[in-house]
Amino acid sequence: MERKAGQTRTKSFEFMTLFMMVLGTVVGSGIYMKNSELLQQAKNPIIGIILWLIVGIVCVLSVIVFMEISSSTRHFGNGTMGNWTKLFISRKVASFFSLTYVFMYMPSCYAFFTGSFVTFLLQAIGKEITPSIQLTIYLVAGIVILLGFTTINVLKPIIGEKLQFFGTIFKFIPLIVALIAGFCLIDKNSAMFNGGYAGNDWSTHQWDPSLFLRGFGAILFSFDGYVYICNAQKGVTHKEQVPKALFFGMVFVTAFYLLIAISLFLGSPDGSIVSLFEKMFAGGKSGEEVSLSVRNASRITSNILLMIICLLNVNVFTIIGATSIESDADAKLLFIGKDKTSVSHAKTAFFQVGVSIVVYVVFILIGFLITSHGWNGIHTDLNWVNDNIFKGVPSESQALIYFFNKPSEYIGIIASADTAIAFIMIDVLIFAAVINRKTNKVKVEKYNGVISCGIISGIFMFLFSILGIYAFIDPDPNHKTPWVQTSGIWFTVSMIVSLLIVLIVFLIQEHLFKKYPFKNGFDGELSAEHKKIPSWDQVFFPSKNSGKEKRKHR
Repeated sequence: MERKAGQTRTKSFEFMTLFMMVLGTVVGSGIYMKNSELLQQAKNPIIGIILWLIVGIVCVLSVIVFMEISSSTRHFGNGTMGNWTKLFISRKVASFFSLTYVFMYMPSCYAFFTGSFVTFLLQAIGKEITPSIQLTIYLVAGIVILLGFTTINVLKPIIGEKLQFFGTIFKFIPLIVALIAGFCLIDKNSAMFNGGYAGNDWSTHQWDPSLFLRGFGAILFSFDGYVYICNAQKGVTHKEQVPKALFFGMVFVTAFYLLIAISLFLGSPDGSIVSLFEKMFAGGKSGEEVSLSVRNASRITSNILLMIICLLNVNVFTIIGATSIESDADAKLLFIGKDKTSVSHAKTAFFQVGVSIVVYVVFILIGFLITSHGWNGIHTDLNWVNDNIFKGVPSESQALIYFFNKPSEYIGIIASADTAIAFIMIDVLIFAAVINRKTNKVKVEKYNGVISCGIISGIFMFLFSILGIYAFIDPDPNHKTPWVQTSGIWFTVSMIVSLLIVLIVFLIQEHLFKKYPFKNGFDGELSAEHKKIPSWDQVFFPSKNSGKEKRKHR
């Protein structure tokens, strides 16, 4: 009886550990920063809520497919998108996907969180700062943050791990507060009823079918991350707890996101947590009703909170970025040199952050050089502000927010779009898993409902991703502004150039693979050839594994 009770406690503990891991990985800063972007694209808060629900359901269905996919590497290899693609499709496709993560997805995420940190820093300061000084702050602060977190996680990875653990708890606190506050601060000035804010317009009466086709990029960004948990079977005793924890974890995330979105639309002037917190700290008042001292206190507090969230996410991607390269190099998907033995954690970490710094600098410069809607780039001042443009708050205050958001606008766009591309790669793998049911190319543990869930989630996920990218290519559905004068042209050029860079690197890598072939071909992993099999928890706890290796050598 005691043994049975102990086994039950172990099962419960593993379930809760994995459940919390799902929440900590999936729930990031997307809901903090993307809900207002969704509202600007969908033009109707009710449509925004519907889109949150639809995307959430599709992601839950895809989880069932990924549990079967991840079972292919339960007893060997690395549980990464690259390695699964290698098994289910081909090594070349897997290498291209891996390079896309290295040169597009990861750098855009790094850049987004870093750029958002600087934006919130400037908003917390709340003073008119010339664009030239802003540019200096963006570049210096951004590069210091990226290099700083990378150095910490290379030299003292235990610090990064503790930040990740406590950060998971910390970032839920503001969300729970926002969930309650939104329902308590419902008034005519909230996004559900005010008809627009800060130069944007929306209405619950707008039901143009085309509006349902926009906003997916912002939502997908908030659901990304669950695939990192799928291979957790390798490190647990009761492996049947993993699919349960992952499924119920994603159901919880979907319901939580839906409630948060409803709360923000009902309580926040623009659907963002920042504006909701400012309204909350001001006692539910907004606009001229709020004294200057209260506005300043609420602005500073809310933006400092968002700054912390951004830093926590930079830390998470610093860990994931380096270990993903290591895992894919181990799977023989990335060229790491002539010796073909291994690549150090430090080299992968600084290589990934180096690429990310380049992407960050390029898109910050684009943000300061492009002019649009009163934003004159490096030559901008506040004289163009018209009181009639901004609704619900003092024009000067809102103009400063607009003023500080414009430089990092393109980073946010490219991050959402690259997330859509990442979901296309996930989608390809989902269809490959469905086809594998017929071909039995890869040995997997078969789960009920995979074929139906795979077909449904695969079709819808593809549509979401394509429509998400299209919304950024054509940001003005009414075409009031010529396309060449919108952000769409710069977004399109950036995407094409980024994909071309990945393609060129891929072709160069293929040439190097032919010139310096692997001793045993592309089958298997490098670590297996050197009698060193990594476990799944290296992705989350590299320092713990490092300590084991040191003790082993002693």
